[in-house]
Amino acid sequence: MRNTKIESIENVLVCVDESKEFVSALKYSCQAAMIGKLGLIMLYVIEDENFRHWKGVESIMEVEQNDMAKEILKKYKSLIKKEYSIKTKTLIKKGNKLDVLIEIANSKKYKIKNLILGLALDDSNSNRIITSLTGSARKKLTLPITIVPANI
Repeated sequence: MRNTKIESIENVLVCVDESKEFVSALKYSCQAAMIGKLGLIMLYVIEDENFRHWKGVESIMEVEQNDMAKEILKKYKSLIKKEYSIKTKTLIKKGNKLDVLIEIANSKKYKIKNLILGLALDDSNSNRIITSLTGSARKKLTLPITIVPANI
């Protein structure tokens, strides 16, 4: 009987959006993954919309948002492939961004070693995730968080 070893690669997780701070976080994530011989998981969260009473509108918006998420992830995955030699996986999830991020980060399935987030240097609403994860929600995470300034 042959002993086969199943490769289980650990990953860094970065949450995808179109902000300047995300681009900095993505570059840092790719470098960290290369240095640590890790994979990279790019997570795009489609936030729940409040159109439950208009099911047709909700369905159309969901399809459009999913298509947009796929295009954005495809664009960044292509850029990563050109510049870095790392394994990259993309995920699209629907829900509250903070809740989904915590769920994925803590999931044994994805083997997340580090969560990397971009920090907006202005008074941006995008820092609300960082504020939550370094404050009241921090006890829900079981891994390190790296915060990368937008201008790095």
